[in-house]
Amino acid sequence: MGGVGLFYFSGHGFQYKNVNYLVPLRADIESGVDIEEEAIKANYVLYQMEQNESGMNLIILDACRDSISESFFEDRKNKGFFDGLHLGLADMRAPTGSLIAYSTAPGTISWTGLRWERNSVYTKHLLKVLQEKAYLSVTDLFIEVRNRVMQETKTERHQQEPWEATSLTQNFCFGQCASRWQPPGISQLLGACKKHFQANRLTSWRGGTALACYEEVLKKAPTNAEALAGLEKIEAKYVRWIQRALNRGQRQKAKRYLASLRKVNPESPKLEKLEEQLQPRHETPIVVPAPIRFLPSNTFVAGKVFRDRLKDGSLAPEMVWIPAGTFRMGDIQGGGKDNEQPVHRVSVNKFAMGRYEVTVGEFRQFVNVTGYKTDAEKGGDCWTYDYDAGEWKELRNANWYNPRFSQTDNHPVVCVSWNDATSYTEWLSTQTRQTYRLPTETEWEYAARAGSNTKYWWGNGIGSNKANCDNNHCGDHFKYTAPVGSFAANVFGLYDTVGNVWEWTCSEYEDSYKGKEKRCFSKKRANSSSLFVLHGGSWIDVAGWTRSSGRYWNSRTLRGRGYGFRPVRIF
Repeated sequence: MGGVGLFYFSGHGFQYKNVNYLVPLRADIESGVDIEEEAIKANYVLYQMEQNESGMNLIILDACRDSISESFFEDRKNKGFFDGLHLGLADMRAPTGSLIAYSTAPGTISWTGLRWERNSVYTKHLLKVLQEKAYLSVTDLFIEVRNRVMQETKTERHQQEPWEATSLTQNFCFGQCASRWQPPGISQLLGACKKHFQANRLTSWRGGTALACYEEVLKKAPTNAEALAGLEKIEAKYVRWIQRALNRGQRQKAKRYLASLRKVNPESPKLEKLEEQLQPRHETPIVVPAPIRFLPSNTFVAGKVFRDRLKDGSLAPEMVWIPAGTFRMGDIQGGGKDNEQPVHRVSVNKFAMGRYEVTVGEFRQFVNVTGYKTDAEKGGDCWTYDYDAGEWKELRNANWYNPRFSQTDNHPVVCVSWNDATSYTEWLSTQTRQTYRLPTETEWEYAARAGSNTKYWWGNGIGSNKANCDNNHCGDHFKYTAPVGSFAANVFGLYDTVGNVWEWTCSEYEDSYKGKEKRCFSKKRANSSSLFVLHGGSWIDVAGWTRSSGRYWNSRTLRGRGYGFRPVRIF
């Protein structure tokens, strides 16, 4: 596809002698002669854009502002300065491969907007839709803008109706287009989601919920438009229910619905206004908890689950807020390695951690967007441990998408180095405008223990079928990696902190604890001799390696068939 040309204009616009003119806000027009000097012919813009023959052109005209009063036109007509001057723009033919978006219908004017708002009604909603639904095709995106503008202006003297003229010959999205192809089983899953929604099983029901169902779809198909729209419908339904409950004076019901709305979208723009309406007018205002709130640091409970939005409108990995606290770090029970000493008390600030290990599907989305090449792809191999020979071996042509055993998008990604894992977290930071990174050793062990002092979060014995490690030791039925979440979560709500894959941390390795376990190394500080710590053990390993305090280490470029990771987000 050729380039995409974009022209955006915000200002005034009118017709003069059947020609459309775009007029800057500070233009000084007293006569017809001034128009040629102060304004721009819209057809001139179209002609210049049409020179982009191999691509497409998008022309967005937020003109025809109502801030040019009708008296401006009448005054100049009465003075005989010029005839043929009319409010609004006339319809223009969109050249082949082009789309012209008008802020209002031909021959009408648009609303400037509220005086305390920076943008006009049209541009305000255009920016919001670009931020929230960049995955839509450009034609569907402008339909969404039109609906929002018409909704806001329906009670005004005249309703503003944005307009488009299009002759596009190819699809285009401002973000990553929602995929039309669906993995097997998605259609059936979406059908189940719709049934949950229609039955109002939105966020709590023993037999499944619409929220959990749509999130499951997005885990398999991160840009699925129907699932993304489903989450927005759930949010909108809760907003309606809250407003109805408030109108009926049912404050407790409104509070319950508000808690559910926070669960669906803690960043919902409706939250602040609804919370204000819940404040009793005769009492001192109550401080309403923010979407992220923790119990006291000495109480170990699972935190809130949330997902940040990426730039294309899809969702980042599921994260769990972990409360602040103090714990004993190291080989508390004894029988571990010398490098797990000394046992010492460490305090940890609140943070968020990946609910699951990063999956193949999530890592694929990162690679598709960035074109990133892993160290395994560049080096042509991935390491594996041969227990029969008792040594590590290079496995040629193995990498994250082909580890030489079968995986689905819901399995943890493997054959990733510390460099690869760190690059993924840096991408998340850029996409979400939040601070993501790998966990420090201290953060990882604190989250994995979830308040326990035992070898595993459930006790001192590995038990049977509680985790995925070497089958002779863990009693699980998986030969290689298990799909994430195949076993019970710990008290904090984290899955697979025992076994499945080793998880990279950002802490530099020391033979014994001397303080580096609390610090995070960046890519800039790391060098070829740097060694980084991994925790949790993997499907390859015996149970002893999967203990909460178990440590392993490797260089930043080393990748193994049992190496993966999960991110943290800093509060």
